[in-house]
Amino acid sequence: MNKRKSMEQVVYETIKMAILAREIAPGTQLVENTISDKLKVSRTPIRNAIKKLQEEGLVTMVPNRGAFVMQPTRTEIMQAFEFRTELECMAVPLALQHVTKQDIVELQEMMIGEREAYKEKDILTYIKINKAFHLFLAKRTGNKFLIETLDTLLRKINIYLILYGVFNYVSLDEVTNLQDHERMVAFIEQKEGEALQYLIRKHLQTSLHELEINKLQYKALEDVL
Repeated sequence: MNKRKSMEQVVYETIKMAILAREIAPGTQLVENTISDKLKVSRTPIRNAIKKLQEEGLVTMVPNRGAFVMQPTRTEIMQAFEFRTELECMAVPLALQHVTKQDIVELQEMMIGEREAYKEKDILTYIKINKAFHLFLAKRTGNKFLIETLDTLLRKINIYLILYGVFNYVSLDEVTNLQDHERMVAFIEQKEGEALQYLIRKHLQTSLHELEINKLQYKALEDVL
C-alpha cells in the first residue's frame, strides 16, 4: 500500500512539475505506456496520478482517447477574462463601503508576498496570493453568488496562467501586475471607485495580452520523463 502510494506520488509530481515548467505542451496526450516505460511503474499508480491532475484542472480526460494536458482555446480564455472583468468591476461599488484600515494592511501584505514569490519563481505561491488579492473585494461585498462565481472563474484562469503566463520570462521590475496592484490598493484606500474600475479593466486586458500562447518551446513526453 505504501509503495503504491509512493509511486503514485512520483508519477504525479513528475508530470505536474513538467507541466508547471512548461516542458509538456498543452494538448499533449499522457500515454500510459510511455509513462510506464520511462518511470518503471505499473498502470494503477499512473491512472491514480492522472486522476489527481484532472481534479486540479491540469489534465482533461477525453472519452475513448485518454488523458491530455489541458488545452483551452483562445476563445475560451478571452471569454473567461471578459466575464472576470465584469465580475471584479461589479464588486467595486459594493465592496468599497465595507473596506477597513485593516483590509488595506492585509492587501499590502499580499503584495509583499506576491513580490517575494515572483522573485523566488514560486509560481504556485504567486498564483495563490494573486487569486486571494483579486477575490478580496468580492468577499467584502458579502454577495455569496458573486464570491462563488468569481472564485470558480479565478481557479480556471489560474490554469491558463500556469500554462501560458510570462512568469518565467519577465524580470521583477517589468511585472506590470505588481505595479498595478499597488495602484489598486491606493484607489481602494481612497475609495476611488471609478478609477479602480478603469484600472481593473486595463490590468486584466494587459494580463490577457501577456499570455504567451504560441511562444514557448516544448518537448515530447518521452523526452521529459
